[in-house]
Amino acid sequence: MWKKSLWMGFLSAIFVAASVLILIQLHGTYPKVNQGATPTIFIHGYRGTDRSLHGMIRRFDQKYDWATDALTVKVSPTGDISVKGTYPNDKDNPLINIVFADNRATVTQQSLWTKKVLRYLQDTYKVTKFNAVGHSMGGGAWVSYLASYANKPNYPEVQKIVFLAVPFYPEEYVNGDQEVDLTNASVIHTKFAKQMEDRLTSSTQILIIGGNLEDGSNSDGEVKIDSVMYGKQLFTNQEVETHTLTGPTAKHSNMHELPVVDNYVAKFLWGFKE
Repeated sequence: MWKKSLWMGFLSAIFVAASVLILIQLHGTYPKVNQGATPTIFIHGYRGTDRSLHGMIRRFDQKYDWATDALTVKVSPTGDISVKGTYPNDKDNPLINIVFADNRATVTQQSLWTKKVLRYLQDTYKVTKFNAVGHSMGGGAWVSYLASYANKPNYPEVQKIVFLAVPFYPEEYVNGDQEVDLTNASVIHTKFAKQMEDRLTSSTQILIIGGNLEDGSNSDGEVKIDSVMYGKQLFTNQEVETHTLTGPTAKHSNMHELPVVDNYVAKFLWGFKE
């Protein structure tokens, strides 16, 4: 009888070991990142939803254990704010997803809503510093917000900004459902550049990631890579890191779903532990 029990125990141990091995193979092992209390705030692109960037947020939380999926902040077409989630009190790299119900609104309107959300986060959760991530038009919303409100006394101070597939050429810029007046686009762009110079401190760090399908379009299918990299002209006083992804996976809508992008963003925002 004892031999049977011993044998069953041995088989159970093998089963547990095999299960652990399978889990490791499925989930992989990932480097650790530095933890901090500074939240990272995401803004989706044109026609985006709460799901647009939540895949990246969920991976940072559940897959890699790099950060905490803390809040989803929804803004109604009239600017009313509703919040889902729990904001952590400890240093767990909190992540906040801003979602605009009117996802075709102009960049100017989105920047006003962003201003309202940042003030709400400061008043409610005592947020004084933050990192920003924007995909496509979401990056434009951040630029517009920062040009007007960056580092003003009554608003949180931006530390790091990630631009994913953001078009910076004026003639390529999507401004909601409104057409861009190309005769004034270069003037507006120059004004933005001057405002960035005046508003952002030299310690603000910038990460720009773009895609090139290498199919002859010199783009990610929607945005020219030259337009993405032209963003460097906006931030002449800041440290700017750039990456260009190539090949068929470097699609505009796929930019926030790629593991290589996850790694670029995590290393930039938090840094990997040695």
